[in-house]
Amino acid sequence: MQLAEFATADCQGLVVAHRQNFADGSIAKGTLLTADHLAELRAAGIHTLICARPDAGDVHEDEAAARLANLLAPDNLDFTMAATGRVNIKVPRQGLVRYERALIRAINEIDERITFALVQHNQLLAPGQMAATLKIIPFFVPDSSLRQIENLLAGAPAFGFHPLKTAQVALIQTRIPGQADRLFAATKKVTADRLAMLGSEVMASLVCAHNKHQVAEQIQSCMADGADIILLCGGSAIIDRQDELPQAVIEAGGQVIQLGLAVDPGNLLMFAKIGDVPVIGMPGCARSPKLNGLDWVLQLVLADVDMTRGEFADMAAGGLLMEIASRPLPRAIATKPQQPDRLAGMILAAGQSSRMGPDNKLLAEFAGKPLVRHVTEVMLNAGLDDMTVVIGHQADQVAAALADLPVHLQFNANFAAGQGHSVAAGVGALDGTVTDVLIALGDMPLISVEMVQNLVEAHLACVDHQRRITLPSCDGKRGNPVIWGGAFFPELKQLRGDAGGRQVLQDHLAAHNPVEISSSEIFRDIDTPADLQALNTGTSGR
Repeated sequence: MQLAEFATADCQGLVVAHRQNFADGSIAKGTLLTADHLAELRAAGIHTLICARPDAGDVHEDEAAARLANLLAPDNLDFTMAATGRVNIKVPRQGLVRYERALIRAINEIDERITFALVQHNQLLAPGQMAATLKIIPFFVPDSSLRQIENLLAGAPAFGFHPLKTAQVALIQTRIPGQADRLFAATKKVTADRLAMLGSEVMASLVCAHNKHQVAEQIQSCMADGADIILLCGGSAIIDRQDELPQAVIEAGGQVIQLGLAVDPGNLLMFAKIGDVPVIGMPGCARSPKLNGLDWVLQLVLADVDMTRGEFADMAAGGLLMEIASRPLPRAIATKPQQPDRLAGMILAAGQSSRMGPDNKLLAEFAGKPLVRHVTEVMLNAGLDDMTVVIGHQADQVAAALADLPVHLQFNANFAAGQGHSVAAGVGALDGTVTDVLIALGDMPLISVEMVQNLVEAHLACVDHQRRITLPSCDGKRGNPVIWGGAFFPELKQLRGDAGGRQVLQDHLAAHNPVEISSSEIFRDIDTPADLQALNTGTSGR
């Protein structure tokens, strides 16, 4: 690929390297230039452009991303459409992502322009979470690099996704003198909650003496009743293979595969099997809901991973949970109470409408109502939890247009300095209980209630939605409005100038959650008198 400055007349078929803004429109970075684009640029007085021109054998970023994604990932996952050289890969159900680290490294060593990133090995993901992202850095990459990756994979994906199965689990607790009944009741509840988060349940909960013969009898009884997994929680910790619980497994006809785990907390864990039934001796820390070695082992067993000595040894890398909660549970199934979702709406209505001439476009009428009122009513009818309208230029008149609507008005004293200040003012004024915010433009009256509701539904369907940015997309191009998770509020509060949230969007491409909308209305704002005339006459406009 060649990146250079070309005469505009020679740019047809090339890719523009930087966004081009001019009086009657703009051309986004990454656009493949057509004759119509060149005519617009010439009319705007733009005679040279920095563009990317492919070399012989180069492949466009989106084609390359789509081609590799289908090979790198297994077909039991969901793929976003390739856009700006990126494909995000998400899981459709709860399960584990597993891979060989050396293979992932080898893929990323082939060409620095091709990057492939995954969550951690053995990471548990909830439905809708992202497992991996593939990003092509420039606009074009050599076909030879793609072929090297294809040859390296040899027809097999670079990683695997292992959905969790459901299981009927028996819990056997042993009692030593002096232990109160409430201990066993509390352990049962914590265990039942832990299993429920993984889609399984406790089918039986038994208490017996801390004696190998009685434990062996209970194990055999649970197996006869059809238990898929048996958990043993000793009144005293397992410290040796000669201890009561390991011996009970042997007496019941089983084999102890592993005693001791290189995960802390969770060191004193036993893993055994009787036939095909796993028998897990729980470490004492498993009486607590806090993440520990039992969580990791249960996840692997429910993912049908063969529990070899090597698999247990592999847990040592990242196994010091006491210091860092590595591979935590997904947010949706974490044991601590979660803040209720509260998705608020915000409309930016503070601008000066400089391209409209002397009139304020937000107060211009469409179908008998000011534009800003149209947008506000749509957002209110979509059922958002709260609504803020950021005002500035001609604030009194904009407020009067919304006088009888249930909205909060937030004045932006720096409205003349650009849209970034309005975003910062609006996000800074949000109630502390707001977890996500939908930011809309006050000059897009054709946005529909159904469109907003579809965006909200798609956003909240992501279990990690507070760390996601949901935006409408049509033909691979993003539009408005945009829903921001709370994780981005600090950055939005710092915005300045006229870029709005575009820079934050660019900085967090992997967090994008695009929603395909079969309507160009997501791009249609009203900036000029010609736009307003086209709106009122029902023509397509810009």
